[in-house]
Amino acid sequence: MNKVGPIIIIEDDEDDQEIMQEVFREVDAEQELIFFSDGEQAYDYLTATNVKPFLIISDINMPRLNGFELRDKVHN
Repeated sequence: MNKVGPIIIIEDDEDDQEIMQEVFREVDAEQELIFFSDGEQAYDYLTATNVKPFLIISDINMPRLNGFELRDKVHN
């Protein structure tokens, strides 16, 4: 497990993004938080970089590429 990689959060609701940011701040997470508003953006980032995330958290209901579709693409 990559413990130093960033935490990738895919969430299209800005209020939910702020809540997630506050939660990770409260638990003193050392990892960088990287936010994306849809699955396409996150997938493009993951395939265009050599970043190995510590954790990926994704909303399910999103435009363009939903959470289930993103999971399938990442696994393949």
